[in-house]
Amino acid sequence: MEADVIVQLSQFGFSKNESKAYLSLLAQNPATGYEISQRSGVPRSAIYDIMKKMELSGVVSTIGNKPVQYIPISTDQLSQNLTSQFEHNIEELKKKMSELDTESSEGNVWNIKGYQAMIDHLRSVIDNAEESIFCSIWNREFDELLPQFTKAQERGVEIVNFSFSGLDESVGENFSYGIDEEKLKAIWQRQIIVLIDRKAVLLGNSNQSKDNQAIWTTNPAVLNISLNNIILDITLYSQRKKVDIDHILDKMMDKNMEKIENLL
Repeated sequence: MEADVIVQLSQFGFSKNESKAYLSLLAQNPATGYEISQRSGVPRSAIYDIMKKMELSGVVSTIGNKPVQYIPISTDQLSQNLTSQFEHNIEELKKKMSELDTESSEGNVWNIKGYQAMIDHLRSVIDNAEESIFCSIWNREFDELLPQFTKAQERGVEIVNFSFSGLDESVGENFSYGIDEEKLKAIWQRQIIVLIDRKAVLLGNSNQSKDNQAIWTTNPAVLNISLNNIILDITLYSQRKKVDIDHILDKMMDKNMEKIENLL
């Protein structure tokens, strides 16, 4: 558990020794620099510089004198401070970035390599969805993204999911065959399509490896193909299961598709 916390703290700028010192203080405080060094394994030659840096950043405070003792900020307060700092830095970055002269081309494709990078990207774009999320997804990836789907639904975002595997029925309107994933993956490639606000789509494989390949694009042709793929899967599902999906198609199909349907 401690190793996991150290990894997470590193995501917020903590060095390994800073994390060790902080965790040592959480376990027993107040403590002198010498005591922290002994308990945490941080070299004594480095501990005082580390504690000074952490004091200046508000992670620890000092009490007494000769010897000085240290007490840590609570975990709840640290989380709040990091959240506030992160949000402030993001706003500053957005402000500065908006002042840059940039060029963008319609339909750019962003290649995403690695399963975790794909999941992280999806968490971000789902958090920023405003109108709709249409998915073709497997159970494992759906569970990974369930907190983001839940928040999106609470914001009023329309969510429609298709899956050959089973899905959590608490979020979105789901069309699922409920096939066991272990049986399914023996005969079918694990893939994913997530369409956000009809403006951008992520699609690709969803294998848990660093070599997993997916793309994120706003290309209109890819958007249409991805949307039609999901519509087709849901249509076939409705035919097999004798389910009425007219209300779903009304939400998903654009006006041009409706005109084609009238011609047919």
